[in-house]
Amino acid sequence: MCNCRFVFLAGCLAFCALTAQARNTEGALDLIRVPNNGQPVQVLRESTFEVIVREACELSLSGETGVYPMAVTWHDKRGDRVSGSAVVPSHVPSGTYALQGECQNIRDVNLRSVYVVDAFPDAYALAHITDMHTGSGRHKRSDRDILIELIQQVNAAEAQFALITGDVTDGGTPEEFRRFLDILDTCRMPTYITPGNHDRTGTHYADYFERLTYAFQYGRDGYLSFDTKDYLIADEMGVQSAHLYLYRRQLRPCRWSIGLTHRYDPGMGIHAQLTLFVDDPLDYLLVGHTHREARMDDQIPWGKTDLIMTPAAINGSWRLIRVDSQGLHPEATVSTVSVFQEKDELQDEEREDQ
Repeated sequence: MCNCRFVFLAGCLAFCALTAQARNTEGALDLIRVPNNGQPVQVLRESTFEVIVREACELSLSGETGVYPMAVTWHDKRGDRVSGSAVVPSHVPSGTYALQGECQNIRDVNLRSVYVVDAFPDAYALAHITDMHTGSGRHKRSDRDILIELIQQVNAAEAQFALITGDVTDGGTPEEFRRFLDILDTCRMPTYITPGNHDRTGTHYADYFERLTYAFQYGRDGYLSFDTKDYLIADEMGVQSAHLYLYRRQLRPCRWSIGLTHRYDPGMGIHAQLTLFVDDPLDYLLVGHTHREARMDDQIPWGKTDLIMTPAAINGSWRLIRVDSQGLHPEATVSTVSVFQEKDELQDEEREDQ
């Protein structure tokens, strides 16, 4: 399956070069906003999924087996966005698809944005990646080489998807987001992203991934991604508290409810804390930010939500988490990616021998 996804991605890149621009010339989202390669959908045939676009348009799935037009029911336009419900055709083979849109003279493609599946397993595994800090240059080895090797390890694992909990860039610049996208698209499984404090320079994160808060379901389990930016943690003054309440209600019937965010802070908005950890507490919360393993004092004080913290990807670490009817089972952190260049490792060994 992984090889097929790799072939598909190469084919989609060739397709985009001939027929459309994947995102815009700066790498930011264009006509199609959601789904995208940081907020994809995994869906059964004949099921519907939400799309968000700038203008109502013709949509189709593009993959290695062909192009499949979809029926879309469009809803009212709000501001400069239109949402709709797209139906996956019954004859679409399972696999990875780009979402292709065409409206008047605009053509757009979002790679790795739709995954058609035959079924959702009750027991599965996911990869937890956090704090990639693309563009940081903090190690002797380039951050690109470190992160590419880490993604290769994730590709070789048995995970159904990857959760990336923030600080995907070091400074939140468009150039860093473009570099991150190049790295992200080497992943052969769905990748769900939430922003970190390093990603929130201006509106750049929204330019590249649209939503700061969203929810999705994988089979019987629900996942809720939310923003914990600096200064206003889980902002009381914005719309996120209302979104969290609505999404939490939607996910209430799920077997497990799992939050993903960059960090937990006791000073985050009280309404958000009541919604997520008291009134109807999440079962688990996946975070990063500290670049280390969790300690006892990192736990959420309300005592009802288990916190899973994974060390930083930029330091060569990631984690596999297994999910079944008994809960989430984090495995030991994988930290086998070297942050040193080969020549630097040899020099360090020589120094140790002296």
